[in-house]
This record gives sequence, structure tokens and C-alpha cells, in this order.
Amino acid sequence: MRRFDSLFARLLLAQLGLVAALALVFGLLFYIERNVTVATLYAERWASPLAAAAGLAPPVPDSLAVQQRDEAPPDTRRTARSAPRFVALRQALLARGVPVDEVRLGPGRGEPMVWLHVVPADRPARWLGVAGQVVVPAGSARTLLALLITSALVVGVSWRFTRRLTRPLEQLRERMQSHRPGQPVSSTQRMAASPEIAAIDAAYGDLLARLQQHERERAVLLAGVSHDLRSPLGRIRLAVELLPDTDETRARRAGIVRNVRDADRLIESFLDHVRAGELACDETVDLAAVARQVVAGFERPAAELAIDAPATLPRAHANRLLVERLLANLVDNALKHGRAPVRVGVGGSPAQAWITVDDAGDGIPAGDAARLTDAFARGDGSRARPGAGLGLAIVRQVATRLGGELSFERVDGLHRVRVTLG
Repeated sequence: MRRFDSLFARLLLAQLGLVAALALVFGLLFYIERNVTVATLYAERWASPLAAAAGLAPPVPDSLAVQQRDEAPPDTRRTARSAPRFVALRQALLARGVPVDEVRLGPGRGEPMVWLHVVPADRPARWLGVAGQVVVPAGSARTLLALLITSALVVGVSWRFTRRLTRPLEQLRERMQSHRPGQPVSSTQRMAASPEIAAIDAAYGDLLARLQQHERERAVLLAGVSHDLRSPLGRIRLAVELLPDTDETRARRAGIVRNVRDADRLIESFLDHVRAGELACDETVDLAAVARQVVAGFERPAAELAIDAPATLPRAHANRLLVERLLANLVDNALKHGRAPVRVGVGGSPAQAWITVDDAGDGIPAGDAARLTDAFARGDGSRARPGAGLGLAIVRQVATRLGGELSFERVDGLHRVRVTLG
């Protein structure tokens, strides 16, 4: 049913509904007017014979056969007094001196019998019957053909108009969906659209440019602060290493070195977050080779960390450093916040690849996935561990840069993080 939820379908259906309603109204009006005209013509034909049969006028030579009765025939049916054709029939006969207050229809030998209750002012009322097709129920073939041709023309024009109206909106939507974070803002394309849609397109381009400018300024600030912090941290670590190695200073020196190392890792996370939005994706990267390299770098036994990947899986429009950080963060999260064994999977094709990391932990609570992929967001169980809450945020940002999506699921009792690269 989604195909009928689009603006194009709704506009087209609305116009087709309007055409159908207008066709129904005009068809009904045509039907009424045709029957009124037929009834009026019959009244002109019947007036003289009916007046003669009712004694209201001298007899006239006429081949029209008029039946007379004092009571209405039992096999007749009443007609609606307010029906336009019967109102026109009574008025036309009255104008020619034949007062009729009721019309009934009955069966006849070729044509239906029309029974008229004639009520002269100075004579007894009589039922006079004549054969005639006062009601024409059958539709005209030419009228139906004209209606079909007109409807086809209106549908064609409506289709063309609706497509011309909605196509610029579809182009704008495709442009928004195809844009990836970090890409430069392209110049606004000239579209055959109304001024309103062109204004929306221009406003979107301006908004995107401002957002990218703010993102660049934020990245420069974060990178600058992170880089500047590394210099004093390096001096602190160097000074600690130069302290005398005595029993009194050994424990304190180890604590300082450990804290400096943790701070350096936090700064590296900040820099990774900046790189995820800045590095160009213009390389062809072997996902399988990078995954094996990352897994080997953790130096864990196969019982704790294993990989399942093809011999090679090239991916165009990528960046090797970004793929490394994506995999490293996924594996690091699984080892820190999940439980062994952890298994990395790489597969698919160069056009549609996927990366999975499974662990035996409890996983992300339902409903927290969107929140925990935000920058600096941390789960309750990880607050006691050092970190800045940027791991999943970096993974999501890199996945988006590579044209993919990040998802979480349970598979065979394991918690799985999946990155699908479309």
C-alpha cells in the first residue's frame, strides 16, 4: 500500500476522483435532460388525441390508439410525482389543455403503456392509456464513447500534470538521501519546478552548507585541543620515567603512567571521531585483509577472538584507516562490554558487503541502541570503565560515510552488531 502513500499517487487519485464525480454529475444531468426532452415531445404528440378521448376537444384524425378506463389498471406501477420527466410531461399536457394529476406505467405489446389520469374541470376523471417509451433507460453508445474519450484525455493530462508537479520533489528527496556526511555541498541544480520547490531546494543547500561549516569548526576545535593536550601528557610521562626507581616511587609512578595512558587513549578517541568525518573515502580497501589485521592486533587466543572472512573482499570508495577504526571499536566494545568468545565475520560482495561482531554478552538493552550510538553516550554498565563513549558513535559515523547502516540483533543466543555496506 505504500505506493499509494506518495504525493504523486494522492494527487492523481484526487484528480481521477474529481473526474469520476464530474462524469457522474454530468451523466446524471444528461440522463435527466434527455428524458425530459423525450417526455415533452411525447406530450406534443399525445395532446390532441388525449384531449379528444377525454371530450375536451373535437375528434381529430389520428392513428394513435388511446385506451380508456374508469379505474387504474391493476398491473401498473406508480411513478414519482417529482421525477423531472413526469413533471415535464404533466406540464406540457396541461399547457395544451389536458390536465393530468397522476402518471402510471404498465406493460404493453411493443412499448410500455403510459396511463394518464386526466381530470377535466367539468367532466368525470378518466384513465387514458397510450403506448410510448417516456423513460429511456438505455444509454447512448455515442454518449458513452464521448465520455470514455474525454475521461482518457483528462486522465492523461492529470498524469502529466501530477508527474510534472511531483518530479522536482522526488529529485530533491533523492538528492537529500544520496548526500553523505563529509561530502562537499554541490551547487544547486536547476530544476523545472515551481518557485516554491526551487526555494525549498535553495534553503536546503544553504542549511547543508551551514551545517558543514559548523562541523568543520567543531572538528578543528576538537582536533586542536586533543593535539595540544598530547604535548603536556608526553612531558608528564617523560618526567615520570625519569624519577628514581625506588620502592617508594615505583607504585606512584606506575599509577601516573597508567592515568597518562588512559588520557592518551581518550584523546585518540576524540581524534578518531574527528577523522571519521574528515578523511576522504577515495580508496579501494580489502575488508577481509583489514579485518584479519585488526583481529591479530588484539593478540587474543582463538578461543576468545576468532574471524571468519573470505580470502579477499575489495570495497571501493572507502578509506583503510576508517575501516580499521570501525573494526577496532567493534571488537574492543565486544571484549570490554560483552563476553568471550568474540567472533568477527566479513562477507558479501564488493557491492553489498557486511561486517558482524558476535559476543556472548547480554548486549544492548532494548530501546537504548539509538541513544548509545550518540557521541559521549555510555551505558550504565560501562561507567566504571575508562572511556569517552565514542566507540559506537565512531562506528555509526564511519558506517554512514561508507554508505552503510549499523544495527543490533540477537542471533542464536549471541549479541550481534552488524554493519551493512550497501
